[in-house]
Amino acid sequence: MHFINIIFFGGFFMRKRYFLITFAIITIIAGVWVWACKHPFGPGISDVINGGGVPAKGWYMNESGGPGYKGEILYGTNVMVPSKVRPRGGLVYPKNSGNSYYRIPTLVVATNGDLLAFADRRKGGVVDLPNQIEIVVKRSTDNGTNWLAEQLVSPISTSKEISYGDAGVVLDRKTGNIIIVCASGPGFLAPTKQQPLGSTDKNPIRINIIKGRDNGKIWEQPKDITAQIYGVNCKDPERKTWHGAFATSGNGVQLRNGRILFVLSVRKSEANSPLYNHVIYSDDGGDTWKVSKGAPDISKNPNRGGSEAKIVELNDGTLLMSIRPEGNEANFKRFFAKSTDNGNTWSVAEPNNDFPSSSSNGDIIYYTSVLNGWDKDRIVSMVDSLAYTASTPPGKPFLRISYDEGNTWQGQQVFARSAGYSSLAILPDGSIGILAELDNSWSGPIYFMRANLKWLNPADSGPTRH
Repeated sequence: MHFINIIFFGGFFMRKRYFLITFAIITIIAGVWVWACKHPFGPGISDVINGGGVPAKGWYMNESGGPGYKGEILYGTNVMVPSKVRPRGGLVYPKNSGNSYYRIPTLVVATNGDLLAFADRRKGGVVDLPNQIEIVVKRSTDNGTNWLAEQLVSPISTSKEISYGDAGVVLDRKTGNIIIVCASGPGFLAPTKQQPLGSTDKNPIRINIIKGRDNGKIWEQPKDITAQIYGVNCKDPERKTWHGAFATSGNGVQLRNGRILFVLSVRKSEANSPLYNHVIYSDDGGDTWKVSKGAPDISKNPNRGGSEAKIVELNDGTLLMSIRPEGNEANFKRFFAKSTDNGNTWSVAEPNNDFPSSSSNGDIIYYTSVLNGWDKDRIVSMVDSLAYTASTPPGKPFLRISYDEGNTWQGQQVFARSAGYSSLAILPDGSIGILAELDNSWSGPIYFMRANLKWLNPADSGPTRH
C-alpha cells in the first residue's frame, strides 16, 4: 500500500519534482501500451480485407458471432449470370497447354482481398497419381476480372514418385497463412500388375502440408505428415493398418474456435471400396494433426462411408458434412452427416431428397448467418446434379441454397452442359465466386464465375442487415 501511495498520490504528499517524475513514468507506460495495441508483436493479419469491410482478425474466435460472411454487400444491383459466362470469358486454366493438363480447382480469398485459383498441372494427361503433377496458383487483384500468370506452389515434378496434387486449401485467419493439404507418391488405389505404384499400408500414398505466407506469394517446402495420420509408421494401432488416405481437394474449413479441418477418403483394406470419411484436424495452425475417432456410416448400409466430402460449421457449432455418394448409393443423392464434438464423431449420413448428385466432388460454404446480423441463414453448395457412369460424362452443375442450415435446398443450373469439380468462395464484395471444370468431361478447362442472390433465387431480396 505504501508503494501505491507513492505512485498515485505522491503529487499530494511529496515534493513537486517527485510528482513530475511520477507523472512522466505513468505517461510513458500509457504510451507504450497504446502503441503495443496498435502494433502487436508476432504474426498477425490486417483488420479488414482490402477495404471491403471483411473482418480478418477475430473471425475465428468464439465471440465473433456466427459462421459465414461478416463484411458488407458491395456488388449492389450488379447481376452476374454464371450460366452465360462461357464462352464469353472467365477462362482461368485451359484444358491443356502443350503437355500440361489442368484439373482440380480450388478458390480462396487471401487476407488482402486477392483471389487465389489453385489447380493441378498434370503432365501428359489428366490422370491421378501416380503421375507427374504439380500444384499451381493464379492470382486476381481485381475480384476475378483478370488473372496473373500461374505460380508454382509445389516442387517441380521430376518423376511419378516426386509429385504433388489434389490440393485441399484453407485460409488460417488466425495467422494469415494459407494451408494446403496434398497427396504425393503412389496412387490411391490398390496396386495391380498393370499399375504397381498403388497405395498399401507399408507404402502409403503420402499426405503433405504446404504453407503459404504473404497472401500466397511465398510457399514453404512440403512437410510429410503421413505418419501422423496412417500407415506403417503411424503410432495408432488401427490407423497403421489403413491402406490409403487422401484429403478431399477443394476447400477445407476453419471453425470459430480456430480448428482447421479437412475430410479424408480412407481405404482401410486392400479393397478399393468402401471408403470412409474420417476428418483430420489441427489446433496449432497446421503444424500437428490428429484424426477423428469416427466416420459417418451411410444410411441403410452400415459400416460403409462415402467418397470426397466437405464441412461447414452451423450456428450452434454443429458440423455438417456434405458427402459425395460412392457408387450408386441412394440413386445418387448427396449425403449429409453431423458432428456435435468438433468433428471427432459423426452421425449416420442420410441422403437428402432435395439434393440429387452425381458421384462428383463439389463444395459447400456458409454464406450469411443471422448471428452476424443478416436477415437469413444461407448455406450455398455447388455439385453436379445428374448421375453418371464410367461411360458417361459428369452431371450438370447446380448452385443450391439452403435457408434452414442444410435441411432443404433449392437452386439454379450454372452451366448448360456437364461439368467436373468445383470450388466456392465469398468474394470481397459479398458475391459468390465459383471456380469449376466446365466441359462435357472431367478434364476442364477451368472457368471463374460470380453469382449473387438475385440470380440464384429471384425471390430473395437479401442479404440485408437486421
